Amino acid sequence: MNRTQKGKIIEQKAQALLAQEGYWIEKARRAKFQQQDLFGCWDLMAVGKKEIRFIQVSSERFSSRSRADQERMFAFPRPGNSSKEYWRLDEKTDKFEITLL
Repeated sequence: MNRTQKGKIIEQKAQALLAQEGYWIEKARRAKFQQQDLFGCWDLMAVGKKEIRFIQVSSERFSSRSRADQERMFAFPRPGNSSKEYWRLDEKTDKFEITLL
C-alpha cells in the first residue's frame, strides 16, 4: 500500500467517526495543480451544531511534520467555537490520538 492509499484509508476512518458523532464533513478535493488541503492546512472540516473542527489526519507524529507545515497550522486563525486538531492514527490500536493545536 502506498502513502496515498494509506492516507485515504485514514481519512475515511476519521470521516466515519465524525459522521457517527453527527458532524457535517467537508474534505479537501484532490485535483492536479492545486493545493491538496483546505486552506493549505487541513484535510477535513467538521461542522457541528455548536462548533467547527479543522482537522489534519495522519499516521505520523506531529513533530515529524515539516516546520513549514507546523507553522502554517499554528498560524491559521481559530475563531470562537472552533478547534484546530491533529489526528494521528495509532496503527497498533487502530484509534486516533487527537492533539489540539
